[in-house]
Amino acid sequence: MTDIPWLIKGRQFTHCNCAYGCPCQFNALPTHGNCRGLIAVGIDEGHHGTTELDGLRFVVITDFPGAIHEGHGTAAVVIDERATESQRQALLRIATGQDTQPGATIFQVLSIML
Repeated sequence: MTDIPWLIKGRQFTHCNCAYGCPCQFNALPTHGNCRGLIAVGIDEGHHGTTELDGLRFVVITDFPGAIHEGHGTAAVVIDERATESQRQALLRIATGQDTQPGATIFQVLSIML
């Protein structure tokens, strides 16, 4: 982890293959035994250090063989094709929880379960 300050403001859409309410968030096992989900983020305003992120989007796609807290998951990150290389690297660091204090964002929590 680094000490690069970042902030994103915008919309987030999260969905998984489980029943409404996401059992993993309520101490229950996944509806179908596994968890496949995604987090899509549209950034209205944002930065990672001095790198501006306004107007960009990214998606994190996850696949866990059981409950998220049991680990052993895999993930793919899809980054807006309009992003420059520095923006791409910044979004990748945010989406994979690299510049986040432990437990502070969903991205960091997912990263330790992969």
